[in-house]
Amino acid sequence: MISKDICMQARLSRDIRFDGQFYTAVLTTGIYCRPTCPARPAKEENVRYYKFPEQAERNGFQPCKRCKPELAIITEHNSAITQALDLIEYQPQLLVAEISTKLNLSERQLQRLFKQHLDMTPLEFILQKRLRVARKTLMNSNLPMTMVAQISGFTSLRSFNEQVKKQYKLTPSQIRGASKCEKADHIVLKLFYQDELNWPLMLNFFRSRVIPGVESVTDTYKRTITLVKGDKKSYGWFEVSMPVINRTESKQRPYLLLKVSLTDYQSLSMVIDKARKLFDLDCHYQVIKQYLGKDPTLSPLFEQFLGLRLPGCWDVFEFSIRAILGQQISVAAATTLAARIANTYADEGLATKIDLPEPLSIFFPDEARLAKADFEHLGITNTRIQTLKTWIAFYQENHALFSANLPADEFEKQLCKIKGIGPWTANYLAMRGLSMPDAFPAADLGLIKALSTPEITIKPKQILQRAENWRPWRAYAAIYLWHSLQTN
Repeated sequence: MISKDICMQARLSRDIRFDGQFYTAVLTTGIYCRPTCPARPAKEENVRYYKFPEQAERNGFQPCKRCKPELAIITEHNSAITQALDLIEYQPQLLVAEISTKLNLSERQLQRLFKQHLDMTPLEFILQKRLRVARKTLMNSNLPMTMVAQISGFTSLRSFNEQVKKQYKLTPSQIRGASKCEKADHIVLKLFYQDELNWPLMLNFFRSRVIPGVESVTDTYKRTITLVKGDKKSYGWFEVSMPVINRTESKQRPYLLLKVSLTDYQSLSMVIDKARKLFDLDCHYQVIKQYLGKDPTLSPLFEQFLGLRLPGCWDVFEFSIRAILGQQISVAAATTLAARIANTYADEGLATKIDLPEPLSIFFPDEARLAKADFEHLGITNTRIQTLKTWIAFYQENHALFSANLPADEFEKQLCKIKGIGPWTANYLAMRGLSMPDAFPAADLGLIKALSTPEITIKPKQILQRAENWRPWRAYAAIYLWHSLQTN
């Protein structure tokens, strides 16, 4: 924690570099603020300093309506406590035992960690986080109270009502009624990440593969989504964008903005996990860059395409269909075929029941619908149609294979037993469908072209031998080599 003297000087100077590093609470007003708050500074004897807004609220202070301290971005990162805070940020419904398991810590270690850094127990912090999420959602959305309670992590509407009223001295309805914010039918979350992220390159990659109606790419990425949790399905859409960073946030942790609208917000944590994987937000980019940057072929590419990450996928089944369609044809041709499948076999009635933003209009058909499809009259060859049918039957019976966390080589071996699935399809599915960092489609024509010279055309076996030096990050080498073709 920054010393009290530094906090005092920063508060009085309103230095933006300290925004998010600590919070000031004033005893005489019962309000807590950012150190950059434009309000007249209080006397030092009336001020208390806290590292996190949850600490201030636990001690009875309310957030300032001018500087909105609860929206500040916390700057500390790369520590066990921050990993715990990030988990709670995205999943306030988590229990202490679940957080301990995810961090490979005992509950006693976690208790000690929170006491040391926050002077709070994990349970106390989680409750304050749930209350902050509830207040923000109430102020900014028209979502039903049951959904607000779900999003906030409360297990019952009664507990939600009681805790909100106890903390803010207002009922949830009164908080919503007093808010002058524009209300929406979705929620907005921040997806934090580390190191460089080349957002334009990421968007360009997805732009050339868009299925109209299912996806849309402008300066944001938007798509319809289906989520399966046990026997329940929920539907909706999300949009991800990179915000314009203002002067106040220029020194803070970078993040993407995620807008989400769901029929059941119990699946919200799944959306967050999938969105993070889709844009590779959890990769250790500097480690990968340092390792692969030693290779003379890859080194200039890391400079040319700084911040390029490994694009993932939203749904493994949907992506597997696209990967099979992409065998030995161009990206544009494969995308056209995928669009025909989506439009032909999508559940038309489903889209009419859900309010979708333009230009979204359909949901990609799931395995149950495509299991009944004949794929005729779509311009797909008979051989490819048979591969699709064989694959869909296999997928329905082998769901566990896609969550088994197998090594890339073993995954390839398993899939290549299926007629019509070769090493390229298996590795491409592993690489982008399952985000396996060491998957590598060595026979890919783009990789062959990128690594060949005008005099010598390199062979897949030679590429595999050369790629041994890139393990365990061969998938990242592949994505950089593909991008090198854009300038050749």
